[in-house]
Amino acid sequence: MSNKQKLFLLISVSTLIRLIAGGSIQLGNDEVYYWTYAMYPDWSHFDHPPMVGFFEQIFSLNLFFDSELALRLGFIVSGSLSTWLLFLIGKEVKDERTGLLAAILYNTSIYGFVIAGLFIMPDGPLVLFWMMSLLFFIKYQKATNKFHVNLYLSLSILAASLGVYSKYQAAFLIAGYGMYWLFYKRDQLRNPVLYLNLGFTALIVFIIVYWNYLNSFSGVSYHSERVTVFEPAFNPDSFLREIVGQIAYNNPYNYIVILLALVGYRKKRFISSDYFNLILLISLPLIGITLFFSIFRDTLPHWSGVSFLSLAIIAAARLADRTKNRGITITMIIIFSLMLTGIGIVNKGWGQGSEPGQYENTKLGKNDPTLDMYGWDQVYDHYRFLEEKNERLNGLPVVSNKWYPGSHLFYYLANPLGKSVYVLGEMKDMHKYFLINQSMPDLVEGQSAIYFTHSRNFKAPEITMPSFFKKYTLLSEFPIIRGGITAEFGYFYLLEGYKITNLEQQVKDLSNE
Repeated sequence: MSNKQKLFLLISVSTLIRLIAGGSIQLGNDEVYYWTYAMYPDWSHFDHPPMVGFFEQIFSLNLFFDSELALRLGFIVSGSLSTWLLFLIGKEVKDERTGLLAAILYNTSIYGFVIAGLFIMPDGPLVLFWMMSLLFFIKYQKATNKFHVNLYLSLSILAASLGVYSKYQAAFLIAGYGMYWLFYKRDQLRNPVLYLNLGFTALIVFIIVYWNYLNSFSGVSYHSERVTVFEPAFNPDSFLREIVGQIAYNNPYNYIVILLALVGYRKKRFISSDYFNLILLISLPLIGITLFFSIFRDTLPHWSGVSFLSLAIIAAARLADRTKNRGITITMIIIFSLMLTGIGIVNKGWGQGSEPGQYENTKLGKNDPTLDMYGWDQVYDHYRFLEEKNERLNGLPVVSNKWYPGSHLFYYLANPLGKSVYVLGEMKDMHKYFLINQSMPDLVEGQSAIYFTHSRNFKAPEITMPSFFKKYTLLSEFPIIRGGITAEFGYFYLLEGYKITNLEQQVKDLSNE
């Protein structure tokens, strides 16, 4: 079987598994939140640029198809395309075997296979445009005639700019190119086409900054707070979590072969130094800065995930010199098997959950993150049952104290029933709901609303809602069943006596506190 045939088989099997998973499990916290990017499209958003929402709109035909699979389809497709791009990059820097191994390493990475290749996350388009840009940049370095030089340069900068419009981490890709030019290819800085294309990058940045200007720089303030080190306090737990998370997200095998490739390059130059240096310059700064911030602040391992996928190209070039790579084959089988097993864990509770008697009802499921993607159909059914019993609930809006579970309530409950949904709290809890709230009908003084919380993240309304409502009444405590046992409890409350009529001013006041 040729390398291209193996690649086709890899993409086919990988895509099929991700399609099965995408249509079998409900949306997670982040995914259902990013659904609001498609529901309320804008030039930018509180958390990220808008590309994640554009992908949802394109592949769901502007939400005409609004199932979990339809919303995830663009990210599944981008994962398959990224696999193909890594093959092409590996082929350019060395040979087809390198490309095939790079494609396999992408699919054995939890970050690549799931976060960037299945879930509704900004990382899907980020990785797609990052790899597209890198491929064209390498072709640009190889080009010998002026037309192809300028064509590939333009395509590379365009793709990198679209990466910035997907997730801010793509700025490290452009910065890496800049360092590469300064250190190794200064003559290329004299090409006027480069600066014409950087004008498009500047336009993307201007759109993001201008949106933030129109919205009181809410997103800038949020992200700067997450990474500021002006008041440093050493946080060893965060640093350790970041290291362990990077290993887990990229899987231990990939992490080790990447390290071995970087350390072993001096002994044996298995790839051209031009490509080795280029990949280091676009990858290591993001990894290093993420680790640096983790010393002082809580970080997330997937922030640097795209850099590890780039470094996997170097690892693939080293592995290509071996006649057999049993470790990578075994790892791929394990990852694919774990993905299919994960569907059973989420939907059937394999190896998860305990009987209620072992926990307080308000804490059942607390340590089970898989429940984020399960049980929302039961929440919907139970609420419909409550409405049938109590006509007073008909037409009442839904209220949450945070963007999660607010987004789940919006997608799985409020939107199907034609209800308004409000997230009431501080700016860091509302995120995009700061604007969504203002698009809803005004809440009026004395109004009632429905409030939901669950045992895995129980937030009693007397703790979260006293600034907004006068009275709270428990309507129902009900079990959410998974695999024949109670996995968690859900709680519906009736909130009465809304206190403030000017919601827009209210949330602005909260954001300034």
